[in-house]
Amino acid sequence: MDLGARPLSRAVLLLALVLLSALALAVLGNALTRAGVARQGQREWRAWHSGASPWQWRLRRPGDVIAARAFGAASVHADDDALAVHYRGGSWQIGLRLARPAALTDAPVLLLSLRQSAALPLSVIVRSTLHAPACNAAAGLLPARAGTLRIDLAALPWRCAGQPAPMPTRAAMLRLQSSGPAGGRIVLISAMLLPAQALSPQAPQTWVHWRAQSPTRAGVPVVWLPATYSPYLLAQRDALWQRDPAAIALPVGAPARAGAARCVLPWDWIAIAACALLMLGLLRWPPHAPRLRALGEALLALLPVLLIAFGVGDSQRPDARSGALILLALGFALLLSVRRTPLLAPWHWLAPWRQWALPLLPVLAALLLWLAQPVTVPGMANFARYLPWAALQQYLLLVIVARRLDYALAWRPLAVPLAALLFALAHTPNTPLMLLAFAAGLLWTGWFLRRGALLPVIMAHALGATLLLGIASNAGWLRSLAIGGRYLGWGG
Repeated sequence: MDLGARPLSRAVLLLALVLLSALALAVLGNALTRAGVARQGQREWRAWHSGASPWQWRLRRPGDVIAARAFGAASVHADDDALAVHYRGGSWQIGLRLARPAALTDAPVLLLSLRQSAALPLSVIVRSTLHAPACNAAAGLLPARAGTLRIDLAALPWRCAGQPAPMPTRAAMLRLQSSGPAGGRIVLISAMLLPAQALSPQAPQTWVHWRAQSPTRAGVPVVWLPATYSPYLLAQRDALWQRDPAAIALPVGAPARAGAARCVLPWDWIAIAACALLMLGLLRWPPHAPRLRALGEALLALLPVLLIAFGVGDSQRPDARSGALILLALGFALLLSVRRTPLLAPWHWLAPWRQWALPLLPVLAALLLWLAQPVTVPGMANFARYLPWAALQQYLLLVIVARRLDYALAWRPLAVPLAALLFALAHTPNTPLMLLAFAAGLLWTGWFLRRGALLPVIMAHALGATLLLGIASNAGWLRSLAIGGRYLGWGG
């Protein structure tokens, strides 16, 4: 009787662990999304209160402008913490990144700061939506030397679709256009949109009250959003901005006014340096206590990915921070791969076709979800683009992490959910994607540790992600497959 009860109690314990992990992931994803929306709203509150606006661009590298390049007869590159534009004779444009439409009626003054300049003609190009006709206006000359240029957009002679028109009320696209002789350059430090006169934030109001009233301009609206589930909270924020791009979005109950921004330590780089030092220390660890060492290797292998997911750097538009973390993850995985560890479970690429059914099960689930609510038709181009990323993820998760957890814990039923939990955390704070990754990770990790074949899981991951891309919608239960700040809409 006791012999039979022990496996049963372990099964119940593991089931409870899996359910609690899924609940914790949902709570974590929603809480981090709520905190991210609150921080963004509070930053915007401070910006409006100080006489600025949310639309500010610090130009330091090509990735800070649209497509990371200039359009036309010019090129851009980083120049001592600023952005240099080299023009080659002829017209050129650079696009300023907009994470949401800019409210030009509330912030109609464009302020440019230049470290090096020349008296070149400048025009401003705006589209009120990405599919609307372009509106352009001549804005005079850039300053002949370093300095600032203040442009009152409302006073410019605008032309839309070739006809005279008033200034557009909003901008979904904002570009600067100029031209100059070959061999010259200007260096941009920053750009920002400013209100023409003081425009203070209003007292917070509820979502229902805001939707029922007519838009007013007594001040910048501050609206509490009631949704809890992260995609729906972000969808409410989008709906708020669609009606009033200047409005400040806050989760219900969050204070509008947070503490003043202050100079703090560079925590991102401190975290990256700590991660590198831990990896270096573990690689020099004496060979005794091999299980503890294997556990440390498993956790550290995913630490750079987790740091990106929790907001250090940007996986979609890599900067120096995320680039350093990606190099750390790849370098550490490579060092662990070349080191012979005979106690780990063996692995290989292929498996007999009859064994592919189980790892492909999540693909069937994704297909059913897509058939229930198709948004776009998945294409082979998406699959081809995602396949290398799926291969990298699964190699890191299964070959590097899961096998070491399996050895370190000496109990596979615990190693599988722990590996799946780490896989899910790498998709923070995208709540639905975290839960999907946890469910798929349970299946894929258990199958891999038993069969040892990697390619079926890679194919299943890439196929499933391609189908999910066809479901993702700003107004749906699955918003996107993005993670970190990109999921919250901070990427521009």
